[in-house]
Amino acid sequence: MQPEMKYIYTVYQCGSFSKAAEKLFLTQPALSISVQKAEHEVGMPLFNRDKKPLELTEAGMIYIQKIEQIQHLVRQQRESFI
Repeated sequence: MQPEMKYIYTVYQCGSFSKAAEKLFLTQPALSISVQKAEHEVGMPLFNRDKKPLELTEAGMIYIQKIEQIQHLVRQQRESFI
């Protein structure tokens, strides 16, 4: 999984950039920049930053669903080699 995907998923799980940054051993500004870069590539925000805890936008919900699908596929692939 790409680092940006991991970062976004961790922000989603933690509900804040500062908690996610701590968990990922990153500075909060570095994490924010990475997420903003991903949002720029997607073309829309993934988080509604006006809410505490953070809320996903509609695009963010789809992005998280896709990450979860990728995680599921990776697990299936690992299991098929055992």
